[in-house]
Amino acid sequence: MSNRDQIQNYLYEEIMTGIKQYIESNQLNQGDQIPTEAELCELFQASRISIRRAIKELVDEDVLQIIRGKGTFVNTFRKEIHLLHFQGYTEGLTTKSDFITKDIISMEKIKGTPHINHKFNHQFDEYIELVRKVYRNKQILSLDYAYFPTALYPSIEEKITPESSTFKIINEEYGIDFKKVCKDLEFVHPTDEVQKYLEVNRMTPIILVDKIIYNEESTPIHYSKYFLIADRVKLRLETEY
Repeated sequence: MSNRDQIQNYLYEEIMTGIKQYIESNQLNQGDQIPTEAELCELFQASRISIRRAIKELVDEDVLQIIRGKGTFVNTFRKEIHLLHFQGYTEGLTTKSDFITKDIISMEKIKGTPHINHKFNHQFDEYIELVRKVYRNKQILSLDYAYFPTALYPSIEEKITPESSTFKIINEEYGIDFKKVCKDLEFVHPTDEVQKYLEVNRMTPIILVDKIIYNEESTPIHYSKYFLIADRVKLRLETEY
């Protein structure tokens, strides 16, 4: 690749990021029109070729939609989630172009329900329940319920903040290694509580991911479930043979 090609690639990637930031800072929603090619050329001090390539890439990513004869508009672009990645949920969401934040709704000590106790093979009867909302670029993406046995993770509630990674806390603070993860997926109608926190209605398609993490002895050591707004995510499976 020539130096000129490298410069052009750098420019169009910068323009892509700039357009995304423009959409966010101007609080554009789905269906809103972005500036014309000529206006974008002036805004980014770039050639029309670079602007067109950036727009094409953003169309391929479902960020933008071109309507011939009318212009270029904001599309509903979906967050890609790798289901087979063995990492924390929010860690798996983080990329250079995404700003992921978490809001703790509640964190309290609870007695185990039959459902939760079953997930942990009835080894424990008391848990810290952590409920969080996850945002992508200030847009609500999911609602997350996580359960930590107090016998395994004493005082974990003192270590958790909106910015912290519970995945990292379990591994580094409590010395627990992860060996296996099982995830079940299903489409569900949101309950009243899920509707309230995700700010959706009962007819909004929701994906429920039910996740259990096991240690080297195949003992369940963490359980969580999270509700994803279906039209804001794209699920991906990838493996090697």
